[in-house]
Amino acid sequence: MDRPPPPQEPLLFDRIVKEKVWGGQRLNQLFQLGLPVETPVGETWELSDVAGDASRVRNGSCAGFDLRQLMEHHAEDLLGLSTPSPAGTFPLLVKFVDAAADLSVQVHPPDGPKSPTGAGKTEAWYVLDADEDAAVICGLVPGTSREEFEAASGSDDVVTYLHRIPVSAGDVVFVPAGQVHAILGGVFLLEIQQTSDTTYRCWDWGRLDTDGKARELHLEQALDVVNYHLMPGIAVRAPFDPVVDGACISPLGRCPYFDLIGVRVFGPHLHVPSGYCSVVTVVGGQGCIEDPEGAFARVEVTKGDVFLLPGTLGPLRFVPKEGSLELLEGRAR
Repeated sequence: MDRPPPPQEPLLFDRIVKEKVWGGQRLNQLFQLGLPVETPVGETWELSDVAGDASRVRNGSCAGFDLRQLMEHHAEDLLGLSTPSPAGTFPLLVKFVDAAADLSVQVHPPDGPKSPTGAGKTEAWYVLDADEDAAVICGLVPGTSREEFEAASGSDDVVTYLHRIPVSAGDVVFVPAGQVHAILGGVFLLEIQQTSDTTYRCWDWGRLDTDGKARELHLEQALDVVNYHLMPGIAVRAPFDPVVDGACISPLGRCPYFDLIGVRVFGPHLHVPSGYCSVVTVVGGQGCIEDPEGAFARVEVTKGDVFLLPGTLGPLRFVPKEGSLELLEGRAR
């Protein structure tokens, strides 16, 4: 079959493993990837429509087809009221990131001609685990001038102008395009972002790659897209209160591209779709997704699973197996 059927159920995907010089073993161990212990795994892409890295469906009637094929043949069914990226791809990319060491100080372009695909990269981080005294960088120290930052970029002097945020499990940080940032060592997080793989490095701590060479910087491109009008980032947490119809629902923030919502399910909970497609990550517990009308078979989910809810799906029922089922929903706009 060359053409996938219309998506009519929650979709799970095969993960894509990305080795990174700053990665560690947490993802290898958590997801039982079976890679050699010396392999530094930095990211697993859980849902992607990036060219050459389209995620493949692993359940239901669309199993074996990838997200690119679904977008080519059934974009309206998949997206509902949501809009594709400026490049015509599925709008969201979801990753797990294991920063065993500091990531580079970097910045992403906005939508438009400064991005090679026309699609920018605004993202949000949900911290799943963090070492004691862990932190991220999000933004510049207030009062930093363009001249000061440009003179410091490409050297350790840049650290003087970077805004650090202490983080712990459960924290959420939004990172708009144009914001200087870095995930620092000891942080394990979920990243929800626009579908783009464009990153411009301002500084990489003098680090060498696996071939013993200094990693490439992109100073001209980076300094061209830094937005000096952005305020430094902040970390927020879900209050998860009160319980209504078996669940606590907590808005965590929004940007022009997606809304981020925390959901903690304590008993059978009827999820009434908004008409927009959502990418949902199980960040705690296990349970299942049921169709009250019986149109699709029960879908079992556990911590670490990421599933896509097509925008044209009807009401669903989330049922925790034991205790609570903790979900993070990225609703594409």
